[in-house]
Amino acid sequence: MARPLHELTSEANSAAQRGDEVRARQALYAALGHTVVREDEYVGVTAAAKNILLRLGDARGALTTDWYAGNDRSQKALLEKVPPTDRARSYLSWADRAAQDPRRTRDLYARAADEYEAAGLIARAAICREKAEDFPRARALWSRLSHVLSQQGHDLYAAGLARFNLARTSNKTSDPAAAREATVESVHLLEEAADRYETIGQRERAFDCFQVLIAIGRESGEFEHVLEGYVNVIRILREDHLRYYALQSYEEAVEAAEKQGEASAAATLAREMSSYAKKEGLVSIANFGIMTQARLWREVARRAVERGSPAEIAENAMLAAVMAFGEAGQFQKVAELYRELGALPLAESRRKHYARATNRYQGAADLRVDAAPLPAHLRHEVGYPEVWHVDLVEWEQQGSASEACGDVILDPSWTEVTRRRAVLARLSALSFEQQLASTAPPDQAATIQLATALADQLSQVELYTILSPLEHLYRRPEPAVRLSVMRALSRFLYKRTFITLREGLTDPDKSVAEEAARAVEELRFPHAFDPLARIYRESSTSRARVSALRALAKIDTVEVAEMLLGVIEHDGRDERIAAVEALKRARGTKFVEIARAQLAHMAPQAQQTIREILQVRAPIG
Repeated sequence: MARPLHELTSEANSAAQRGDEVRARQALYAALGHTVVREDEYVGVTAAAKNILLRLGDARGALTTDWYAGNDRSQKALLEKVPPTDRARSYLSWADRAAQDPRRTRDLYARAADEYEAAGLIARAAICREKAEDFPRARALWSRLSHVLSQQGHDLYAAGLARFNLARTSNKTSDPAAAREATVESVHLLEEAADRYETIGQRERAFDCFQVLIAIGRESGEFEHVLEGYVNVIRILREDHLRYYALQSYEEAVEAAEKQGEASAAATLAREMSSYAKKEGLVSIANFGIMTQARLWREVARRAVERGSPAEIAENAMLAAVMAFGEAGQFQKVAELYRELGALPLAESRRKHYARATNRYQGAADLRVDAAPLPAHLRHEVGYPEVWHVDLVEWEQQGSASEACGDVILDPSWTEVTRRRAVLARLSALSFEQQLASTAPPDQAATIQLATALADQLSQVELYTILSPLEHLYRRPEPAVRLSVMRALSRFLYKRTFITLREGLTDPDKSVAEEAARAVEELRFPHAFDPLARIYRESSTSRARVSALRALAKIDTVEVAEMLLGVIEHDGRDERIAAVEALKRARGTKFVEIARAQLAHMAPQAQQTIREILQVRAPIG
């Protein structure tokens, strides 16, 4: 049980007064672990910790604690005592606070860029140059990074991002030819990277590639890249059962196509959106898609007539609009369209046919239609991050926990609790990194202790950006460290988490593999279906397959229900028993609905098993 905050701060004060800074630091670190106290209390602890760390000669630790609530005046004296990366990060935070003073802001971004460049961190230096609006120097840095990544040749995604940033800054410096060349190279690299990611089951990384394709298309004005990006983003969102994200992306894609003058593509996308919303039981959104599609097909027809295109082109578009309006019960609009069709310069037989159709709809009334786009409260208003910057920063940080946590501490968009946890995690990371950098022969016991403590602290932060440091820690040779990483990963509800967990399931140390299996059971969220199903299908151990089934049983989707029915009917004894026991304890409704619908078509033994589950979950009779 954690000791009270006042007791820890009192102990720290007493230790400091008698000159025992080490004991004072220990008590204050424990106090920093109280991440749910009042802000004034926590700020007091960070100030006390800063003073103690300075007395111990730990300038990086002191700056870390001051980042939480300090400012440029409190941090300025520390900057000459810390590495360039810490100075750069401090300048960036000062620049964000100086937003009302554009000249000072640009100067601070430029100083941050100088520090990053001095440290050889090209991507972060280039990003700072962009923020300082120094696009010629930013372009030179992106060009340099592109060259480096081309020579290395193994990270297609990072290379594609660097090329995209080169294209962006080439446009900013009025060099369209260079921008075009970089864009083409970026698209090819990202398409190849996406294909590789999907092949190895990392669809979340492929998703990032397609996001960038959308941005490339918008930047270059080439709609084909926008369309390719949106089609694949929507596909992945649908496969991951993120229906509201998928529907919002459909709407964005329709809007983007219409703005580009691609009304036919927009209409096709609207039709797909309508079908998907209808399948998901979202009637008003489905109707909105139908009405949007009809409006767009009329627009296609109008433009065809204005251009003097063959009448058949306008005819086909109008007929598509007729089908849409008819599906929505808008019969007066159907009559209007048949009247317009009859006026087209078509064969006489066709015109007579449309005239007869017009007469059939005379006097028909439109049905009342509940049609509305995705409601505001279901929208993801924040938007996707600028992965062309964010992911290159992650690539450049090379799994550094101190760097990742520093970013969190200085990002005011995160909650106080998250930022406080990041403070403690960064302090742990600095201790661990100092241990690794020591010139003396490493103390293995101390290294393991520091690494496991770091994994525990990182687990508390629970942000996507912390996955990279945990992945890096898993590369450690000590089984105890890898085990602590597996335990930490059970708190990270992201598809990317499964990349490391799958490695853990086959770890040569049995305790690590067992901890990985336990972690898998905790990752039960709707879009975890694909990685969990992949573990079940491909794992060579029964324990891993059983863990995947236990997690799947707690995901309430049609796809999971159908898969588990297949396991019960066709798979091995251990897996069948695990699925049955997990389903008896589950709470969702999809399995019950589908099991009842398919019960009569299953083999007798499977029917008996399903009845046992239903008797527990939804007693019959």
